[in-house]
Amino acid sequence: MEDVAEDEGIDATSVLLQHDEFPYKVSPVEPKGFKGSRSIFRTVVAVGILILGTAVIAVVVVLGTNSTTGTFKWASYYGNHMVLQQGPHRAVLWGYGEVGATVNVSIDASGSVFSSMVHKGESGSGVWRVTLDPMPPGGPHRIQGVHDTNGTLQRIFLKDVMFGDVWVCSGQSNMEFTVRQTLHAQQAIAEAADFPDIRLFTADLVQSDKPLYDLYKILQPWSVASSDSVGGAAWKYFSAVCWFYGRDLYNHLGYPIGLVATSYSGTPIETWSSPQVFEDCNITQRDESVELKDDVPPSEPSVLWNAMIHPLLNMTITGAIWYQGESNTWRHPDSYSCSFPGMIDSWRKEWYMGTGGQTDRHFPFGFVQLSTTGKPSDTGMGYTAIRWHQTADYGYVPNPAMPNVFMAVAVDLVDPDSPFGSIHPRDKEDVASRLVLGARAVAYDETEVTFQGPRPVSVNFDPERKTVRRVYPKSLNITVKSNDGFEVCCSPDLSQCSMTSQEWAPVPIVSSTSSSITLQLSQDCWEDVTYIRYLWEMWPCDFKQCAVYGTENDLPEAPFFGCLLGPDKKLPC
Repeated sequence: MEDVAEDEGIDATSVLLQHDEFPYKVSPVEPKGFKGSRSIFRTVVAVGILILGTAVIAVVVVLGTNSTTGTFKWASYYGNHMVLQQGPHRAVLWGYGEVGATVNVSIDASGSVFSSMVHKGESGSGVWRVTLDPMPPGGPHRIQGVHDTNGTLQRIFLKDVMFGDVWVCSGQSNMEFTVRQTLHAQQAIAEAADFPDIRLFTADLVQSDKPLYDLYKILQPWSVASSDSVGGAAWKYFSAVCWFYGRDLYNHLGYPIGLVATSYSGTPIETWSSPQVFEDCNITQRDESVELKDDVPPSEPSVLWNAMIHPLLNMTITGAIWYQGESNTWRHPDSYSCSFPGMIDSWRKEWYMGTGGQTDRHFPFGFVQLSTTGKPSDTGMGYTAIRWHQTADYGYVPNPAMPNVFMAVAVDLVDPDSPFGSIHPRDKEDVASRLVLGARAVAYDETEVTFQGPRPVSVNFDPERKTVRRVYPKSLNITVKSNDGFEVCCSPDLSQCSMTSQEWAPVPIVSSTSSSITLQLSQDCWEDVTYIRYLWEMWPCDFKQCAVYGTENDLPEAPFFGCLLGPDKKLPC
């Protein structure tokens, strides 16, 4: 019984008290071979019943003020071993109870009590909610909830609770991709037990045509990091990008990290977006006549927002990371430049409101710019378009359309030999380490960390030599690993220089310094060249062998499409 209670985050006494009826049945049956009179037997039985009845009454008197009917419980995603958001934010706790009752929540024996009345919720159930005081990082703590209905008390507990930073990890298959599927899985899984202050939670795969207020299913309840909790089966738990991100973040910060994985393979961004995004971006919403099927990847708008994000909006968090876009390379890729920033803003707004302002209105949001699929000889513009639109057509983040956002460029982290298909590269540790650099700069305000690849600060054109010199910040030394990747368009007209235009021609790097590269324009049309692009192919380079990298953290220059002489100028030139 104690083990069950630990797993469910409920004290064993509370579980026992859910049984209202006395568990024993007394039957006055005369024993075999009894030679005494029947009256004596009846007397003995009567006395026995009287004594037993008295004992039962005594038990009821003692326990009557601590009984439980099973109506009092935490919301589904609260449990033993969890991480709650540390200060200066205030963690929110909520759950279910009997309408009209009072709920009092306390942490350890601190003396502080947080109270709430139980009211009728959206689903018709009685719900309660409290907001704790800001807590410093660390633990473990024991949290008690007491439900008071006219003096009848019920108690539930959360044990081994830590306070730290809570990050949500979401997206499609490359976020769902587990540690067991990665390149160095055996070592990573074996080392997981060295990080007991990292706690893991995985939502199960559910879709809904209406917003849910609690998770319908949970794949992995809150668990302490271990070889079992990190090394679950392929496509189950735990998310590799999420784990490596949390592990590297913990190594840097040194306090507890809570990781909430909620992802679903094969899903477009529309499934994760609220209806407000479709209205803002003028995207057609779902056809109500379409029947949702659990055995196929969801595709209808908002069905995962409803079932796998909306239920979490009452949980105070630090931020979120995102790995998605593959399913949009062929499905509405052009609208991604609106729907992705729109989804981020929607999540931020709803989480801020859902936690009563305890989650930052513009909480940090990180994402992975897509790698590739197929094989090096494949052509197609779906991936190049999505990579560009992932940045709202700026080529970098943060930017005016995507404030407080950071990005891990993964275009060079290709894996043609992946047994899970090249669309699923196994090197998730580099992805996570690049995300962590971004988080340190954007989420944790570390001003000295280099979290972006090289970006030019000026461009010079030499008409006599027909060369273009791209100059990078002198504080950021660059390394050139390849001469390929840059192209120019032989037309001053943007309509002739679209992503699929045939007017593009390669321009090689002919020389470089620690802070510049020089491109040679050998085309006959060089006088008309206005637009330039970089890494604009489905598979632009081999593993970590694109052209330009920053020397300090080996971060690649990100793909871009823009003006030849105005690297930060928005199109048209």
